[in-house]
Amino acid sequence: MTALDEVSLGVVLLIIGGICTGVQGPMNGRLAISTSGSFSAFLSFALGFWPLLIYFLADTKGGKTVDWPTAAKNAPGYAWLGGVFGGIFVLILTLVIHRRGAAITNGIIVVTQLIISVIIDQYGAFDNTQRDCTGLRGGGLACMIVGIAMVTLF
Repeated sequence: MTALDEVSLGVVLLIIGGICTGVQGPMNGRLAISTSGSFSAFLSFALGFWPLLIYFLADTKGGKTVDWPTAAKNAPGYAWLGGVFGGIFVLILTLVIHRRGAAITNGIIVVTQLIISVIIDQYGAFDNTQRDCTGLRGGGLACMIVGIAMVTLF
């Protein structure tokens, strides 16, 4: 069991991730006003590369603990494309947030993430554990949809 298996640490890290996601968009959007959306999104990934590289090097002892041939052989093609979706996400966020506002933009993103996540869970897509969309899960999803509609409309 590692430290990341502890529920409390996982929750704290997810809250920090939520804060980072919440402030990243407005920061990138503000830079886009002064430069361009494409530059702002590019710079976001260029600067984000460095902490990721430092963590990767520390976590894998400079890449030595990764069995690269096995990883290349066993990981499905789609597993290598997550960064493409991350780049598209950051670009769209950068272009939209100052036109629609942080609450509406992030709210729609969160609800959309929840909808796609429930679908992924329902079918066990991408080798995730299959979890049925129960009535309570569906009800929670409906509440989120109603909530973002209220934030958007009022």
